[in-house]
Amino acid sequence: MAAAAARRTAKEMDPPPPPVDRLSNLPDAQLDDILNRLTLRDAVRTSAISRAWRRRWESVHGLALSFPDGTPCSAVDSILLRHIGGVSRFSFTLHAADSSSADPRIDDWLVALSRRGGRVGVESISINLQAAKGFFSTPLHSSIFSCARLVSLNLHSFSIPPLPVGFAGFPLLRELYLSHIVYTIDDDENRLQGMVHGSPLLRLLYLDEVDAPGDFVIEAPSLQSLTLISSEMKSDWRFGELPCLQYASIDVAEYMQHGLPVEDGYGFLEFLARFSQVRELILNSPTYTFRIHGVPFIFHNLKSLELWTQFNFMHHILLMFSILRTSPNLEILKIKLRRQGMIANPEFLNAQWTDGMCTNLQVVQITSAEGWLPLSFMKLILSKVSLLRTLSVDECPASQDDPLNELLNCTIASAQAQVLFKDKLDEINFDRMKFAEKDSPKERA
Repeated sequence: MAAAAARRTAKEMDPPPPPVDRLSNLPDAQLDDILNRLTLRDAVRTSAISRAWRRRWESVHGLALSFPDGTPCSAVDSILLRHIGGVSRFSFTLHAADSSSADPRIDDWLVALSRRGGRVGVESISINLQAAKGFFSTPLHSSIFSCARLVSLNLHSFSIPPLPVGFAGFPLLRELYLSHIVYTIDDDENRLQGMVHGSPLLRLLYLDEVDAPGDFVIEAPSLQSLTLISSEMKSDWRFGELPCLQYASIDVAEYMQHGLPVEDGYGFLEFLARFSQVRELILNSPTYTFRIHGVPFIFHNLKSLELWTQFNFMHHILLMFSILRTSPNLEILKIKLRRQGMIANPEFLNAQWTDGMCTNLQVVQITSAEGWLPLSFMKLILSKVSLLRTLSVDECPASQDDPLNELLNCTIASAQAQVLFKDKLDEINFDRMKFAEKDSPKERA
């Protein structure tokens, strides 16, 4: 027994076996999968885990190179030199007074990305030079057209080079964001049209101050979302077939007077007709004066309309009512006022209302112009819309007559109507309508 006890004691005194390093013993595929799920900073830091992880990030395929704002160009150079594997995403934003030192580096980066796509190729590129030396200042390297596996492309403040001979397009591109972009006209082709036509799967197109001179038509069979912001650009925006379009945000308030003929409103309505199939429309009404006698098409699918307008322009009022009359399924109406003032009297507004108008409208939101609200229009909405649930405004005007008294004296078409004034503190209940504060003190607390 003594011998057995001695053996047990000796065994108990043996050191425990070393712990199993499960992170180091993972299969290579799992190591790569973990690295591809990390941010660039965290992926680099994994080198400190163990020998198996040391510098593994440098060769992993599909790594996302997303550089935070303020990253110096030298840091991007260092990462691209060390990382020899394929890149799935590349994102860089330059904040500097002068981007001249970055111009050649961006060229080198794009060349490297186009050549080192890996097994699947780079899928997303985003380069933003918004805070650099100015708009339209940096020529884009033509190697961008060699990134045939792109799914998303986001460019800010570049000039676009000619399309290469035999350019096959971006067959997998689904999102294209272009901000402050210029296409120089030195040949017969239109480069924007070529990029869009060469992207048959394109679903989202964002164009903000894109200068693409020339005669061209934008057609995209798969496009679902379009944003167009154009002020003084020389582009003559024309859109062809957009059969899948669901969302459109159109701000061409200044541009249209320089583009299509607008004296009788035909040019603008011809332009607007290309978006008649959308479910959601945001429209900045044209600032120039034109005559309009109705919209000659129907917004059959329109559910939500956001209109930037003003009631001191008669053509703005007529355009608004024309769209409302031709939107039989509209449920949400948002009015954002640019200026104060009402040019039309209540009788004129009432005359614009027709039978069957806004029969499905349920929510109306109005953003005031420096505290001014179109009370006569609000009263018209309350008296005509039978399914209205809420009419909300951003503040209760102090410079106009008591809005509660004005609205209380009007006819109410909907028994469920609720008017919300954001800044009104008291909640007042009536039999047929409730005026309440949009943000109550309890909610704010």
